[in-house]
Amino acid sequence: MTLKTRHSCLLLLILAVAVAPGVTAAAGSTDVALDPTSQTVENGEAATFDVVVTNASGGVGAANITFSVANDTAAITQVAFSHETVANTTTYASDNSSATLTGYGLDTNQTGQVVVATVTVEGNATSTAETTVTPEVNALGDEDGNDYTVGEEQSAQLEVTTSSSGGGGDGDDGDDGDDSDSGGGSGDGGDGDTASTTVTNFSVATTDVETGESVEATATVLNDGDVTTNATVNLTVDGTVRTTKTVADLEPGNESAVVFLPVFEQAGTYNLTVGGESVAVTVAEPTTTSDPVTTETPTETESQAPGFGVLSALVSLVALVGAARLRAQ
Repeated sequence: MTLKTRHSCLLLLILAVAVAPGVTAAAGSTDVALDPTSQTVENGEAATFDVVVTNASGGVGAANITFSVANDTAAITQVAFSHETVANTTTYASDNSSATLTGYGLDTNQTGQVVVATVTVEGNATSTAETTVTPEVNALGDEDGNDYTVGEEQSAQLEVTTSSSGGGGDGDDGDDGDDSDSGGGSGDGGDGDTASTTVTNFSVATTDVETGESVEATATVLNDGDVTTNATVNLTVDGTVRTTKTVADLEPGNESAVVFLPVFEQAGTYNLTVGGESVAVTVAEPTTTSDPVTTETPTETESQAPGFGVLSALVSLVALVGAARLRAQ
């Protein structure tokens, strides 16, 4: 039996034992989605998607997710958790067509939408083309040791172009405005027709959050030009572009809301900017409470660390990957 086969058998055995009936309770149902749902980059440029658990009911303590691209239009260059972990590991396919992220011991927001990770994809096309970035959730659990039932796994589209000016356009659409211009993506401007988009409003749900929490930032983009176009909207944090999103086929006179969910791991004050409008957000360390601590003797169904019922499988998986790498060397 080859080393690879032995590792596969061990992993299957661990997972089978970990998910055996009666070992864990369910944490509830949720979906996992990539945000934004579509982006456009030039060849050689990268786009980053947030990995969002859409309905957390007890935080996210551990995860095992595989990401893949549908074709060689793009390659996965990085996958990473958005929060500190007790342990984690990443594995990439030799051609970067897929990558698996595994970890446990996360400490996230307890309810609502939770950004757990990011996946970065780099364009690799000689002509304009599209690919689909797909998440496949192998395991997901809350912070109390319970498994989530994952319903829908929502993919995202990535369009890769070879020129930001779109075929043959002459150089006079040069005021490629900073954060929210569409960059002439449609390229079908006729005589006198212009493509122009403007961010008309930018706000955040709250200006005070704790480290590890996401900030819900919403921008409204208006097509104030004469042609249907793609509006590219950048979220800048302290002068550096953090996330780029694209509103496709925005018609003249129409508006569209764009939502960003940045997460900050260090305390401080950050200036978030979209289209020239800025909001300051203060990030603080989590507050601690002095409530009395009671200890109980764990039962067979209780977890000893943030994770979920397949925590032992993820711990073993991290160890197996490390052992495999050592043996390979």
